[in-house]
Amino acid sequence: MSHEENLNRLESIVNNLLAKLDSVAAEKQQLLEQLQQLGAEKSELQQEVARLREEKDQVRHRVSDIIESIEQWEKKASGSSGPEAA
Repeated sequence: MSHEENLNRLESIVNNLLAKLDSVAAEKQQLLEQLQQLGAEKSELQQEVARLREEKDQVRHRVSDIIESIEQWEKKASGSSGPEAA
């Protein structure tokens, strides 16, 4: 093989490697952007979960208060009904 052929072959290999490096760099950039987007979605979902947990706790507290009110009403009702409650 002549020096010219060797240089052409080397040039071809280097050009192919550089093209692959460009492709990998573009893919890396795309993956970084996707990762950033997923991080933002994760943050939004964490905030939504926190909001829903807070809402659930508020509902649980209100239901507990309602049940307590009903139980107090039942105690008053059973205490004032006299002998008929037995």
